[in-house]
Amino acid sequence: MVSRKARVEFAVLVLLLAVGFGLRLAPVAFLSLPIAVHLVGGYALAAWDRRPRLVAHRTLSQARVWEGEEVEIAVAVENQGSRVEVIEVADPLPPRFELVDGTTDQIRELATGEALILRYTVRVRRGLYPLPAVRIAAEDLLGYATWEEELPCPAELVALPRFEALSGIVISPRRTLPQSGTARSRRGGTGLEFFGTREYRPGDEIRRIHWPASARLDELVVAEFEEERAADVAVVLDVRDRAYRGQPDLLDHATRAAAGLCHAFLSQGHRVGLLVYGAYLDWVFPGYGRRHGERLLHKLARATIGSSEVFAELAHLPTRLLRPGSQIVLVSPLLPGDAEDLGVLIARGYRALVLVVDPTTLEDPSCGTGLEVELARRILALERGAMIGQIFAAGARPLVWDVRYPLAPQAVAAWRRAR
Repeated sequence: MVSRKARVEFAVLVLLLAVGFGLRLAPVAFLSLPIAVHLVGGYALAAWDRRPRLVAHRTLSQARVWEGEEVEIAVAVENQGSRVEVIEVADPLPPRFELVDGTTDQIRELATGEALILRYTVRVRRGLYPLPAVRIAAEDLLGYATWEEELPCPAELVALPRFEALSGIVISPRRTLPQSGTARSRRGGTGLEFFGTREYRPGDEIRRIHWPASARLDELVVAEFEEERAADVAVVLDVRDRAYRGQPDLLDHATRAAAGLCHAFLSQGHRVGLLVYGAYLDWVFPGYGRRHGERLLHKLARATIGSSEVFAELAHLPTRLLRPGSQIVLVSPLLPGDAEDLGVLIARGYRALVLVVDPTTLEDPSCGTGLEVELARRILALERGAMIGQIFAAGARPLVWDVRYPLAPQAVAAWRRAR
């Protein structure tokens, strides 16, 4: 690029030549000679073969972190060509990065074979961050030519949502899997909860004989317990823009709740799938194990608020992806009309559990304080209470989360009241 200094000198040179030749003033025309020599000499120094040859490398202290943790980033720019008199290296931070220590830009001279290193520490919020390139701006000795480009130094940083260990969650889907788990299957067999009795059959274990009932009936009776098996659980994270009203902090709370539910169901032996619903369909097929749990966390880290006319209502949930009779767990702030859509799903044979992330409990400094704000909060709370009542009447189990406090104790208290 041609610098501003070169453009100014060229304009002065043209002006002096125009005045000197136009008015036939030889002294004025001769004044342009040193400027012309300086300008030509500067461009000679900034010839095309003197373009800087730079290579950038990026290193991260860790590529996988939990949200809120700090990461040390180092960017090294090495000069593999001729000497660069002035160079500026800048590494712009993504919007959800918070600079804790160090600097993200530096200006200095860079000799041949020398490296310029940027070191800084950032605090990261939830998300998946590709760090593709750094910005380079270099100048020649006299400042007539500048070079601006982006040097590729790709790296990827993922900040997973933090979650709480949830306990006491009991689900009762209409269909279960052959594998053992914690969901009640409504069948007699081996388990912990008493299911009933039946007559003794050859081959039954002696320790399963129910002696008090056998004494009353004057025949051998065997006690049966309700089998506990695994089930298909689909965790649905709502990312509709209308539900969050453009509040990314509320979505962060929702992703933490979804991560905690996924971890709880996986630890109970269930087969867990994840659906990010609202702007698009992002579906993770149900699975087991630690690796699958890591896959779910990465999917939750990428969740963002969006809008779509197709997925504006829960009525368009892709039930073909959900096994009939399985358990659906919805994490959402809720919108008017969601209760009717959940009622349709329950009528089709699904069981529904709704974790309501209450937006009226989110502290938003932009809303201000005052009587009008408090009145608006109360009205929204009443509307949400009415929607929760409709969800309960439709057959779903609602749980309202006050995001000002931890989720785990509220969940335990809610399930105790439900039992």
